[in-house]
Order: sequence, then structure tokens, then C-alpha cells
Amino acid sequence: MLSRDIMTQTLRQLLRRDTPQYASFVSLVACIVLALTTIGIGVLEDSLIVTTNGYLALIDIGTSLLFLAAVQQSMRRPDLTFNYGYGKYESLAILLSANLLFALSIYTLSQAVHLVIQPEAHQASIFPIAWSTISLFIMRWTGRLLRRYANRFHMPMLKYDAELWRTDSWMELGVLSSLILSAGLQLAGYIALGATLDALVSVALIVVALKVPLKHGREAFRQLLDRTLPDEMQYEILGVIAENHDRMCEFKSVHTRQSGKDIFIEIDLVMPYDYRLEELYTLESTILDKLHGSFPTAIPRVYVTPCDRSCDHSTGTTCPVKRAALQA
Repeated sequence: MLSRDIMTQTLRQLLRRDTPQYASFVSLVACIVLALTTIGIGVLEDSLIVTTNGYLALIDIGTSLLFLAAVQQSMRRPDLTFNYGYGKYESLAILLSANLLFALSIYTLSQAVHLVIQPEAHQASIFPIAWSTISLFIMRWTGRLLRRYANRFHMPMLKYDAELWRTDSWMELGVLSSLILSAGLQLAGYIALGATLDALVSVALIVVALKVPLKHGREAFRQLLDRTLPDEMQYEILGVIAENHDRMCEFKSVHTRQSGKDIFIEIDLVMPYDYRLEELYTLESTILDKLHGSFPTAIPRVYVTPCDRSCDHSTGTTCPVKRAALQA
């Protein structure tokens, strides 16, 4: 068993607001509160929509645990065993989260069909409506917190979790509206219609919930296949290179990939064959500093190849770099 000192140290680490683990830990606590309370109210009130909403929060607990563990792993720096870091833990966590939601979809569909065939009467209650209102505020606050930390630490997994919470909050708004309408139908004596509404909204809830995992699951799968960076990021990298075009003989190529928060950029340049190491280092430092300014989690590398001396002639040189240096 873990000692008290280790548990205390781990808890302190999770509660540090300057680390990405803090956002994941808050998300986990919010999921636990929402899941347990929502499922309890759903079972007591015999409401499929509330119960489904609680199961979604229960899955979010598993997702938050996965994300919390993945964040801990992906924060490790590249080493001799994993040269490109541990960022793929994030992609695996996202894919596992999507599979959990697919399993819940099958269950909800079966329960919805049963409810439509055999609608059950139950007394309308204010408790689900009150709790749904509280849940809405919790979801919006948690989603904003995760979004801030995702932008701060450039972690795809936190961005995914933030979008999940944002989607959940919109679904909660739909749940709240449905509960109010269903309660009105129940009080008016339209039991079958109220049960049908409960079932249909539950299915719609799952359909909307699957939207985010499908979108980010596809991107996570691409990252597992070492897909290059999006075009807009590539253009920004090329813009940095273009700013220094007069300090190099030729730009040959750029290779990029992303592993979680780590963005790997490899740039191949051709430089004058007789340039000193200090001059090469100055150009490299300029490019790397600019890239780090645009992508704080980037791990860029610049590779230099000497030119073939074709620009040197008996009458002088046509080397663009040397001529630019002379004019300066």
C-alpha cells in the first residue's frame, strides 16, 4: 500500500495550480460529484434521461482517470528509450474514452426502445430539475478551467476534455428543458408522451455525446500514425524560415510531427561551405527562438549541409548569404 507521505506528496502535486495535472484533477472531482448524484436521482425518479446523463458522467470519471494518468506520463521528457517522448499516452486515452461512450450508446438505445414500448408512469418531481440546473453551472465552470489550461500548456488531451465538458453543458441544457417539458406532460396526464420524450431525448443525448469522441478520436488515431502538423502550423513554421531567407543558401525541407504536447520540427538548410560554427549557431538560435515563441512546447532541430561551392567564380562570388553580409 502507498504510504501516507507518498499520498500527501501526490495530492500536493495535483493541487498545484501551475501544473496541467491540476485541471485534470478538478475535472475528476467534478465528474465524481456529478455522476454519483445524477445516477442516484435518476434511479430514484425512474428517469432514463437523468440516469443516462449520470452514466455519461460516470464514463467521464473513467476518462478523467485515464487523462490524469496520461498527463503524468506525457509530461515526461524524451529519453533514450522513447526519443519522441511519451505524448502518445494522450492519444491512447482519447481512443479508450471514445470506446466507453460507444458501449454506453448500445445500452441507452436498448433502454429507450423498452421505455417506448412499455411506458411507465412516475410522479413529476422538482429534484431532477434543480440538480440539472446546478450541474449546468458546474459543467460550464469546469469546461472554462480546462480550456485555460489547454491553451496554457498546449496539451491536446486537456483540449479534448474541455470540449467534452462544453458539449456536456449544452446537453445538460437540453436535459433541463426536457425535464421541465416532461414534468408538464406528466402533470397533464400524458404519461406515454412523457415517456416517449424521455426516451428520445436520451438517444439524442448519446448522439451528441459521440460527436466529440468521433472528432478527436480520428485525430488521436492520426497522431498514432505520426501524422504531420496541420497546414496552418506548417505555414507559420515556413514564415519563420522565410524571415531569414537572406541568411541561408537554400531551404531544403521541413519535417514535423506531434506527440501529445510535444511538437517536433526538423529543418534542413544549405549554408556556405566556409561559414564558421559561430555564424551557423547564430542563425540556428534565431530560428529556434522564433519557433519557441510560436510553439512553446516545440522541440525543433536545425540540420545544416554545406553548399557545393558552385557560387564561387574566379571573378568573385554569387553566394546570396555573403553578398547580403557585405551589403550590410
